[in-house]
Amino acid sequence: MAKNSIVASLDLGTSKVCCMIGEISRTGELDILGYGIAESSGIKKGNIINVDSVVQSVFKAVEQACQMAGSKISRAIVGLSGSNISLLNNRGVVAIPRSAREITPLDVERVLQAAKIVAIPYDREMIDIIPKEFIVDGCDGIRDPVGMVGTRLEVSACIITGLLTVVQNVARCVQKAGIDIEGMVLKPLAAAEMLLTEDEMDMGAVLVDVGAGTTEVAIFKEGCIADYELIPLGGDHITNDIAIGLRLPYSRAEEIKRKYACARSALASDKVEIEIQSIGETSGRKISQKELTAIVEPRIQEILFYVSNCLKNSNLRSLLPAGVVLTGGGLVHIKGSTETAHQVLGLPVRLGVIDSYDREQTFTVALGLLYYGLKHGMFNSGTMTKEKTAFGFFEKAKRILKEYF
Repeated sequence: MAKNSIVASLDLGTSKVCCMIGEISRTGELDILGYGIAESSGIKKGNIINVDSVVQSVFKAVEQACQMAGSKISRAIVGLSGSNISLLNNRGVVAIPRSAREITPLDVERVLQAAKIVAIPYDREMIDIIPKEFIVDGCDGIRDPVGMVGTRLEVSACIITGLLTVVQNVARCVQKAGIDIEGMVLKPLAAAEMLLTEDEMDMGAVLVDVGAGTTEVAIFKEGCIADYELIPLGGDHITNDIAIGLRLPYSRAEEIKRKYACARSALASDKVEIEIQSIGETSGRKISQKELTAIVEPRIQEILFYVSNCLKNSNLRSLLPAGVVLTGGGLVHIKGSTETAHQVLGLPVRLGVIDSYDREQTFTVALGLLYYGLKHGMFNSGTMTKEKTAFGFFEKAKRILKEYF
């Protein structure tokens, strides 16, 4: 790794595309230099439906991030999600041939390559391989075998695959925007890097990311992802219910959702204080939070019931003592969401937030991609040159957030 390397990530979502740029110092520390946010209109339910629109969104987000960071980027790690993603468990084994018998990083790479030797359908592509545990001469439960002495090295790994055409479409959009792909990472892995503790991942936890158009359910056990499902429902469906139920423009419905929505009628206020003006009406009127809750509560419960079904189908529900970590901009802003999730799922629930950003979820995946890439050595040694910036990072962050929201 060259000193002061500039690295970048891209999070392609249903409602926005986020690019984040960081700098890796000579000591291996990651400093965030800037980010860019662009509205996304070419992605629906996690799938690309308009290549040109996505390309424009990526280009705008990258351009904005480069202006903030004062750096040019040519490649990035890209987050990936979708109903086409599947997990496959496999094992690999290699012999340690040297007389010293000491296991090196090269041996770890060899055994991971051996684990990749598995038959997958012709229309699927291997995205990533994650070691669950290493076994040295029959001794299992090893997380990092480098430096140990042995003659036989095995690995139990989780292989992540995706539909070939979907992966290629994502790659095409990013590359047409002028960015080479440094690697692809399943989004929940990036989010878990920021939101879950090691103890939670070891004991067993569920990361529920309610986005704009989809909800991702990722189960972690023994330090590794154990199951993944995507539900084609998200925060936009709640907003749409408000827009239809109250006959409001979509933008106003989104504003009301973020400011006044409540997930449980028992927690909602009877006070008539929410001002609205329905389409076609000449004068405004006021409604109570309880009336608004009557519209959003059924949809929130529907999303959570789908999550509950995912947990039942995984057969891991009874093995999740760390409970549920709820994240994503589609639900965390809504009052009573954790209480409703606890009631529906029957597990402990907490909000997954980053201290620096409180409940702002825009940057979770993009930031997690940088840390995940750094942790797993995904960044190449070649880097971009840092230029002088005109503003401090946090000042520019506030300015861009104000413009975006």
